[in-house]
Amino acid sequence: MISARRYSPTNSYFFTWILRHSYGALMRKRYKAEGIGLEVFDRVKPPFILVGNHSTLLDPFLTNFFVPHPIHWVSSDGNMRSPIMRFLLIKLVGSIPKSKAIPDIETVNWMVEFIRKRKGVVGFYPEGQSSWNGETLPVLGSTAKLIRLLKVPVILAQSRGAYMTKPRWSHFRREGRMEIEFSELFSPEALKEMGIKDIDETLKTAINHEDPAWAQSAKIVFKHPRRAESLELAIFACPACGTLHSIASKDEKVFCKRCGFSAEYGEEGSLKLLESGDSSTPFDFGVKPASGELLFESVKTWDLWQKSYLKQIILRDFLTDPERPIFSDEKVTLLRGKRMDTMISEGKGRLSLSSRFLLLQQPDGKEVKIEVADIDGTGVLKWNFLEFYVGKTAYRARFYDKTASGYKYAMALEALAALRKAAQNG
Repeated sequence: MISARRYSPTNSYFFTWILRHSYGALMRKRYKAEGIGLEVFDRVKPPFILVGNHSTLLDPFLTNFFVPHPIHWVSSDGNMRSPIMRFLLIKLVGSIPKSKAIPDIETVNWMVEFIRKRKGVVGFYPEGQSSWNGETLPVLGSTAKLIRLLKVPVILAQSRGAYMTKPRWSHFRREGRMEIEFSELFSPEALKEMGIKDIDETLKTAINHEDPAWAQSAKIVFKHPRRAESLELAIFACPACGTLHSIASKDEKVFCKRCGFSAEYGEEGSLKLLESGDSSTPFDFGVKPASGELLFESVKTWDLWQKSYLKQIILRDFLTDPERPIFSDEKVTLLRGKRMDTMISEGKGRLSLSSRFLLLQQPDGKEVKIEVADIDGTGVLKWNFLEFYVGKTAYRARFYDKTASGYKYAMALEALAALRKAAQNG
């Protein structure tokens, strides 16, 4: 059954060793990463599962350096759609492909193969994707069942400082420090006695982490003169005037292009008000802060507000007018493919999202129109590629503007799905 599959993950021990002692060593030095609890690997030998909180896109590379065994990481098949990346990730590194946010029995079969038959190490992040605001995301529901099924040791890699060093939305590495603490989360004996609910709750508690709060509590700063740049990949709503898609950034500042609101992104992850902008403030600050005072404790606080605000205005303004665009961007290429196959272009033009359609309008008048209700498995690949599925067909929106946010589309689609579900449930 395994050999008949189209993509067969393998692992070159020599390549893994080279990668760990070259790129891995470089990343460890640049990130000032410290490994804690490494003695666990003296006691726990393969096969085992490695899990952790997903704070930055480089988490697997940083973790690999400290683990003295090749790790078969479960990775989005969106990373494997070019022949070079397929060869590198599947044949040399031994990554196990997973369709983002869609259950995949083939992925589970490969994990069972590497654990039970090959006696190896399988690594994955229970959140399914890295955090945009520094707080751990919800754990995918099937994780506890999988852990219970395999009944091998589970090693926790708790990462602290990775998000603050290089947030997912940023292209710049800050000067700071980080640590990865390793410990045995579950033993085979414990798993035999635990139910699915207990495993799930223990796992959620173990990986839960908020990086900005940790940095502020430990009084650690993360320095870079352009630390706020590209924050608009994660933040899309102005807390002063309420305008969507109006946020921009430069150096250490983030601001609204419409009303003049601005804030400083601090070295410890907080945001302080510089200019109040429009006085209509849709955000309930209680006592409105003065210039130089704390606006948001972290990106997380802003993100939580904008998600709630987005849902409110979709319900108020966009469900009643299903043709009105919630978001739109120019010069967007829409690609289509199947799993790890090379994607083909559906066209290039203006991408817009309304409460009913995701629409690509091309300069020659041609349109690609996709019903929002048919979209599933929405996610963001790398910095800003919007990816989703319609049935088994994968789509990717690739933005010409590097500051255009795929995250805002993903959050709007998530809000629309929640509102649709609520309506169906009465």
